[in-house]
Amino acid sequence: MEIEALIANILREPIESISNETSPANTKSWDSLKHLELVLAIEGAYSVKFSMPEITSLRSVGAVRQALQAKGVSA
Repeated sequence: MEIEALIANILREPIESISNETSPANTKSWDSLKHLELVLAIEGAYSVKFSMPEITSLRSVGAVRQALQAKGVSA
């Protein structure tokens, strides 16, 4: 699954509204609970595990993409 589709599904936002700049600061539905749901969904979909510092650094779709790339996952 594409990262944008996964995030749009969890946040219940239109996929067209998801970009590298999408973040809790500009997306009302991205609250702390949804952040945890996103992390769990991303870990499951891409078979990766994030450390607590990594989890707290995932503050935008672009940051998620970079974290996945650092783990050798193309997203």
